[in-house]
Amino acid sequence: MAAIAEAKKFAERMGYRWQENTHPDLAYDLFIFKPEMACIVRVRQTRHRIDPETFYEDLIPEDLHDVRALPFPNVIPREIWLRTQHERAWRRLRIYDLAVGELDWWGPDDYTNPHAR
Repeated sequence: MAAIAEAKKFAERMGYRWQENTHPDLAYDLFIFKPEMACIVRVRQTRHRIDPETFYEDLIPEDLHDVRALPFPNVIPREIWLRTQHERAWRRLRIYDLAVGELDWWGPDDYTNPHAR
């Protein structure tokens, strides 16, 4: 999948190393890590424009359910990296038990999300 290849490059630009998921029954694509941080990532691309008022719980409910159900300790952050077919920037969504946070700027990663509200 081209989106996963691009997500790997995106992770590398933020200083992460990555490992692909070799277990197809687990709903994630990459495990990214560097000395100060590790994270489970699911990569998704949608064809449609994402309205600024959209609730991610309505846009990607199955993905959110699957990522929340992963059998990893809760101390390991989970993210969905989402973009539309025509966007060049990723939306980094941090997945919590009861909420979804869109990362605007994450200090150690030196990442700026142009879509964050």
